[in-house]
Amino acid sequence: MDRRHQVFISSTFADLKEERREIIHSLLEMDCIPAGMEMFPAANEDQMTLIKGVIDQCDYYLVVIGGRYGSMSAEGISYTEQEYDYAVAEGIPVMGFVPSEPDAIPQGKTDKSDHAAQKLAAFQAKVQTRVTKDYKNAEDLGGKVARGLSQLRKAHPRPGWVRGDQAMTPETRTEIAELKAEVERLKRVLAEESMPDEVAVLDTSFQHGSDPVKLSWIFESGYPHSRKRVEQSTSYTWDEIIKAIGPYMVDEASETQLRNAIDTYVAQDIYKKNTKWPTELNPSFELSTATWGMVLTQLRALKIITVGTKKRSTTDKDTYLKLTKAGDDYLVALHAIKRATMKNNA
Repeated sequence: MDRRHQVFISSTFADLKEERREIIHSLLEMDCIPAGMEMFPAANEDQMTLIKGVIDQCDYYLVVIGGRYGSMSAEGISYTEQEYDYAVAEGIPVMGFVPSEPDAIPQGKTDKSDHAAQKLAAFQAKVQTRVTKDYKNAEDLGGKVARGLSQLRKAHPRPGWVRGDQAMTPETRTEIAELKAEVERLKRVLAEESMPDEVAVLDTSFQHGSDPVKLSWIFESGYPHSRKRVEQSTSYTWDEIIKAIGPYMVDEASETQLRNAIDTYVAQDIYKKNTKWPTELNPSFELSTATWGMVLTQLRALKIITVGTKKRSTTDKDTYLKLTKAGDDYLVALHAIKRATMKNNA
């Protein structure tokens, strides 16, 4: 992935224009993104807030010291030194560049007051407690920035920036899709959990009980040479379906478990009624996907089942279902055995 690093260039401006131009050229040749005071108006107190925001977005910080300390804030600290202190405090990798021959700097590019000169000397000493390189002139500085930054990137790898169309990897897309699916599942759970108990009753406006329903199923046998495939439909009642899979959902069950349960129930029923089924090895029997979807939809519409709420590992992608209170009551009524009523002969 093509990754570019953003580099903040900090220095006084008027006396180091050529040096800054060389640094910018070097950074561009290294496919880096230069950032610095060129994009800001004259420094002031409010401007420091903006500059700090830019520094926060940078991967590396370069400070160049010349012959001037620079404009100072009300606290008597130059804006360049404030930038440097902020970058260090934020843990951004920094590198300093100091003049190799400070006495050779033209008089017009040096501080006129002894106070500013002392401030500059103290600031340079602070910078030199970390990685620094000296430079002779602007051209020399450009080359040393390229080599120094290359070493800094190896010693302190940073995230950098990538094009928007490259940032979304297939793995990231998959992860986002899975997270979206999980969010939707949790929304359904919360919605159903917040449903008042009196609402969670059987909705008898939908077919249920002894109402008939056709289940389409597929039988295959004779793998791999004499394959035989049978596709038919068989009628059952909704009570039979609930009896077959309801007990699995007393303590939650996955869709995979439920589908296997109803496949087994229908297969055993059909085998009992048909004694002339093929006897080849590796038979396969299952309800059609459309049929299984119809069964789930109907049970949800009846308010018999709802989404499970137990926490499971993130690698478990199955959907879990459980009985509602209405569904549990309905299942108990189907399976429970009532006492026979004794006639009073007295």
